[in-house]
Amino acid sequence: MEPKRYNWDTAFFLSVILLVAVIAYGPMVGGVWEAGSRTTQALNAFVLLGVAFWDAFRTAARTHCFKPAINTHGLFLFGLSCLALVAASLAQVWPLAVLGLCLNIGALLSLCFGRKGTSAFYPALAGFGVMVALLVWVPQLDEWLRLLAGRVSTGILPNLGIRADMVVTADPFQVILVAEKGAGVFSVATECNGFGILVSSIVLALIIALRRRDSWVSVMLKVGASAIIGLTFNVIRIVAITIATLRTDVGYGLIHEGMGTVIYLLALAAVYAVSLIDSPFSWRFGRAVPCTDPGA
Repeated sequence: MEPKRYNWDTAFFLSVILLVAVIAYGPMVGGVWEAGSRTTQALNAFVLLGVAFWDAFRTAARTHCFKPAINTHGLFLFGLSCLALVAASLAQVWPLAVLGLCLNIGALLSLCFGRKGTSAFYPALAGFGVMVALLVWVPQLDEWLRLLAGRVSTGILPNLGIRADMVVTADPFQVILVAEKGAGVFSVATECNGFGILVSSIVLALIIALRRRDSWVSVMLKVGASAIIGLTFNVIRIVAITIATLRTDVGYGLIHEGMGTVIYLLALAAVYAVSLIDSPFSWRFGRAVPCTDPGA
């Protein structure tokens, strides 16, 4: 029997798609990584996505096998990604570039696992696309989020027995909480604007809701609820750190990192619980098929 020859056509197309992804989207991905690395909470969103992609890979490899082959679905996704990239470049509409990146990755996955195998990656891809879009928004949302966190915190602290005022400076932009007439001065910096916990909450809720095959209405409601939960717990974090710093002798570094981590995990637990709420509607990616033809 003649040994099976290596499929050079498939290898060529995979190489081309990968090359396009690296050249066209490399700068954007680099900027996203830089923005995400500013806070530990945002970096944790990458961890959540890594787990989601790994779980999707295991599912796809088990039900559809890793058999690279050219198929119309993969080529169609690659064509759409190129159109999205061109449109984004001409119209300067960056969401189209994010869509193009996700379609490009989807094309690679389709050529490796087939159309039905790629469906296992849809929740992770959706989470990735939303995370990239949100992180691109960091510069535009930073000041608004810091002001929101500062104003809400200064409104809550007096009810807990701590007098607090918010001071805002324009150049450079700063949001400062002055507690107990200067006994405690806290800067609501970019790293503390709540964006990291917001991104992690939205990504987690979106992945879980899509994996559960909730209706799109349910998905949107859960994502909206997760955003509220993330912003709420960020305010809780600021208030708790302020109170603990003024009322205890524990070092500020330990309070900031330790209490911040605990509240972050509590926020994710709350998001997880909300994401598990049953929906009366469902949708299906498709029935798993035996591991035969990845292009099926």
